[in-house]
Amino acid sequence: MRWPWKKRTLSFDEAARFNWELDTNAELRQKMDELAKQYTNLSEKEYRRKLLLLFQENGLAIDSDQMDMLLLLRHKTDQMLLRQEEDHNEETR
Repeated sequence: MRWPWKKRTLSFDEAARFNWELDTNAELRQKMDELAKQYTNLSEKEYRRKLLLLFQENGLAIDSDQMDMLLLLRHKTDQMLLRQEEDHNEETR
């Protein structure tokens, strides 16, 4: 039974698919770039609604909270990878 007060957790597969789509789906990336250009003319609510719609059109059925979590996870992963790369570059100098 799904309890309305419990948030649905994301599986590793869902997170991996989200990242894979962002990294490899050229059409999604192009549409996200076009949406980003409209950012100044949209409210945050409208921007987020359109972004979620883009994800849904590309087979990623996520809600707003899940999108926030996935984007935060992606951001933190990028930070860790950059830090790791910087450490590696310092070691090789």
